[in-house]
Amino acid sequence: MLKRIKPQRITEKIVEQIKDGIGSGDFSAGEKLPPEREMAEQMGVSRSSIREALQILDHTGFVQIIQGRGTFVKEVGRATLTDPLWDLLRNSQSRYQDIYEFRMAIEVWAAGKAAERISQQESAGLDRIVTAMRRHVERSEPITELDAEFHLAISKASRNSVYYHVSTTVFHLISEVTRQSHEYLFQNPEDQKVLLDDHEAISRAISNHDSHQARLLMQQHLGRVERIFIDRRE
Repeated sequence: MLKRIKPQRITEKIVEQIKDGIGSGDFSAGEKLPPEREMAEQMGVSRSSIREALQILDHTGFVQIIQGRGTFVKEVGRATLTDPLWDLLRNSQSRYQDIYEFRMAIEVWAAGKAAERISQQESAGLDRIVTAMRRHVERSEPITELDAEFHLAISKASRNSVYYHVSTTVFHLISEVTRQSHEYLFQNPEDQKVLLDDHEAISRAISNHDSHQARLLMQQHLGRVERIFIDRRE
């Protein structure tokens, strides 16, 4: 027997909209949400409804309310995925090969999707990262963090919320696990220049919406990194 449908509560709609924003990457991990008054005006609801929705999101682990500072987006998934993966990878050099295989399988696909879906603003963001990488290379500074940031920007531009949050967790882990390996692999200026050229070419292909070229360049880039790693371990 059918039951009477109750109207959806305003608070639930607010929760759903904010969760959608987190899922799509519109609200990034660590980002501070707008003030309650501003959110209430944008959504056309009361501040009490906003406050109630934020409390629900805080209790369910999507945001963290810090008294006197505001509400911040939490990194969905990291707490459940990072610890087991860290235990698996941190003491095993052989696991680096597993990381490269994982990245080859999923990042080539993501580069193609990003080329199809990237916005002008996101393209400008990739350019800014590559420019920062160039400055670091010119000063002989490590670019490990910028490398991870570049690939995370591609994951966001792919417009796949599941991949975006998984990659946010995984790339944080990869950045921690492979920091020393990354700096060892690209320790001389020639290696750094090759890495920089790869990122510039990938960024250009994605910004030009050339999906085929973006996938090909990402595959070549990851394959090159893997080959260098294998050669230098022998």
